Amino acid sequence: MQNKEKKIFIVAGETSGDTHSSNLVKHIKEILPTIKFSGIGGSYLQNEGVDLIHNYEEINYIGFSSVIKNLPKIKKVLADTVNYIKKTGPDVIILVDFPGFNLKLAEKIRKFYDGKIVYYISPQLWAWHKSRIKKVKQFIDRMLVVFPFEVDFYRKENIKVDFVGHPLIERIDDYLKKNKRVESTKFRIGLLPGSRMEEVQKILPLLADVADKFQKEIGAEINVLCPDNIKIDIYKKIIRDRNFNLIRSLTGDNSNYKLIQNSELLFTKSGTSTLECALIGSPFCVVYNTTPFNYFIGKKLIKVDHIAIVNILAGKKIVKEFIQKDFNENNLHFEGMKILTNENYRNQMIDSFKNLRNILTQSQPTVNAADIICSYLK
Repeated sequence: MQNKEKKIFIVAGETSGDTHSSNLVKHIKEILPTIKFSGIGGSYLQNEGVDLIHNYEEINYIGFSSVIKNLPKIKKVLADTVNYIKKTGPDVIILVDFPGFNLKLAEKIRKFYDGKIVYYISPQLWAWHKSRIKKVKQFIDRMLVVFPFEVDFYRKENIKVDFVGHPLIERIDDYLKKNKRVESTKFRIGLLPGSRMEEVQKILPLLADVADKFQKEIGAEINVLCPDNIKIDIYKKIIRDRNFNLIRSLTGDNSNYKLIQNSELLFTKSGTSTLECALIGSPFCVVYNTTPFNYFIGKKLIKVDHIAIVNILAGKKIVKEFIQKDFNENNLHFEGMKILTNENYRNQMIDSFKNLRNILTQSQPTVNAADIICSYLK
């Protein structure tokens, strides 16, 4: 009699999760070639053969006001997902970051699902919404974390946890082995305003004004990263007639890494891109802007001194953060010129990035995670 076909359901609710979990799927399939995947995600997971029941764009909204506005749509996707899991009975469920949706899903399915629920890439509960750790303790079987300090955080709560290493390191190292920095006679400035439309609309207009100033003053080449999940017309409307290069970031083409590697200065939205800039070794500063309401609520919930993960890992401010009222043209211009013209300042920042690698390094992070998940399937 043949063994029952093994199935995994995976949920990635944003671009970075989609990217990291696609590599995880690839490694799991190398260990167990006949495994069947379904879930919620984007083009990266789809390209790895995951049967998507919903695209993550249907649940990916930034800020409290936007989530409230789209709550009926999110609830429908949640109900669909619960019903799908009940119907198909996957052997393992993998949740990737994105706690607002994923912890609610874990809570709902735990009423009937007796398989394993593994959380890959922990939500930043140590930074905000620490109360959610109660749900992790109740509903999650195992946490696979990518920052070493997260192990103690969960062990104190008697939650089964493993540090597997950060998947960005192996991904970026693989890129750097095959790609060398291209030198230029011009200063190259990269703008990374985010992968959600709300972020781009809130952040890019000011970045474009600052970049325009650099272009006029020092003849800088301006490159804007445009993820393929946002229509290019959105960027064109904000950039207007400025002579900027719009770099379309397509699934798996590494155009984001090329832009980062070949920039003397980057302005990036807070998020995974800050770690990408640091691991590639390109100087940057962090920006963020949201509605006053969202900022007020977020400020009440956040329990850390910095918002950029590179600063949190370093335990000090190694890159400047410009949030809300500090996110203005004068501040960004001053910091940008300092990075471009003060060699000691620039080199000190790059040296700090090298220390981050030592903190995050673990041999074959994605393989480690895949091995643990596959142990539940054999």
